[in-house]
Amino acid sequence: MKKLKSMLPSLLLAAMVVLTCSGCDKDEAKPADPTDPATPTDGGGIETPFTAIPAQYVGTWYIDHNQGPLSVNWEQGTFQGEQGFREFRTMVMTADGKNAVEYSSDVTNAGTEVKQRLYKMTGTLEYKTNPNSITFHATSGKMRVFSTQYTGYKEFDIIAKDVKAYRTVLINPEASTYSNSQNFMTAKRIDGEMNQSVRFKKVEGGTSTPTNPGGLYSQPPATGTYVQIGDKYYPTVTIGNLEWMSVNYAGPGGLSDSENPEYGTFLKHQDVKDIQVPSGWRLPTKQDYLALLKSQGIVYDEVWESTDGSDVQSKRLLGQLMAATGWLKQDGYANNKSGFNAVPANLMVTNGNPHGKGTNCLLWTSNIDEEDNPVVFKIIQLPSDTYSSFSGQPVGYNPPHIPVRFVRNK
Repeated sequence: MKKLKSMLPSLLLAAMVVLTCSGCDKDEAKPADPTDPATPTDGGGIETPFTAIPAQYVGTWYIDHNQGPLSVNWEQGTFQGEQGFREFRTMVMTADGKNAVEYSSDVTNAGTEVKQRLYKMTGTLEYKTNPNSITFHATSGKMRVFSTQYTGYKEFDIIAKDVKAYRTVLINPEASTYSNSQNFMTAKRIDGEMNQSVRFKKVEGGTSTPTNPGGLYSQPPATGTYVQIGDKYYPTVTIGNLEWMSVNYAGPGGLSDSENPEYGTFLKHQDVKDIQVPSGWRLPTKQDYLALLKSQGIVYDEVWESTDGSDVQSKRLLGQLMAATGWLKQDGYANNKSGFNAVPANLMVTNGNPHGKGTNCLLWTSNIDEEDNPVVFKIIQLPSDTYSSFSGQPVGYNPPHIPVRFVRNK
């Protein structure tokens, strides 16, 4: 009998899944003998693992080149799909990991007959952080077959042994949390030795959940000062004549790293202005960050536009601005004596996986360079050097998402 994998094209360039299935013949799929209790027709009784799912992933997601979610086609009794390598898939992710659903479709020719198949698999979700992944485990499944030889469709249950073998894995998923624009989820699809980048769109309205995983900053700190932005309370530190947020903004509006919630929200520069901050608070300027460096006794070379990354004393002083943990190089310089607590979050993009996490701290400034690129404050940790600098960040077609702090004059 054909494997379940044969139900789908072997190469799905836009997929976000790894499918491991066996023993399902698409052309003859039908309920097993209902009198045989050992072979439930729809996978009933199958137990699969489940976990809570981070809030940014919860909702209905469909492949970005699809016309819309396949869940709508299922509800309406219609079909969406085509022959070839493009995938048609929708995933409904639930907060508790239970009663998740995955829809997919394919089209095949059998002589003069064209068959269109729409699949609905119900199951559970399992979230892991090492490696970062979401696995869909099927517990039951149905298939609708549309044919040029009859009107409407015929519906069958997927037999239990094939349901048990069905599995979908999303590797390193990253989801945006914009409140006023389209959200996307990207991930890696690994199928055997193949590793492909893919992207989903989110169905907005009715499927979103608050983007506050773990309740980060949901309560005022027990001691010290803080600033409230939205429903979050961010601790602050006064350095010189400026009061800084001592953590990255972590409200809605961009991308996030579920493995490192302390990295906060990664934002496009143009979206920072949409954050409503209290009176007096603002996006830092380049001069604010220069004052921050000067407050620690760090010399900034205006000609080279950088601190001296090879100078031991400069590296020691810069370490006073760096979080005591999280940096990859264990040279003992990062100690956060200033309380600024710079974390090495690097940047994120919606299509790609840039290197630099654990070694680069990037934070937006309010400045624009001579080529109209927004300017970024940087602390860079190299194998030999550790330094701070500024640079314009080209926006391009795949704009960078970078963390942000806010500051105010004391």
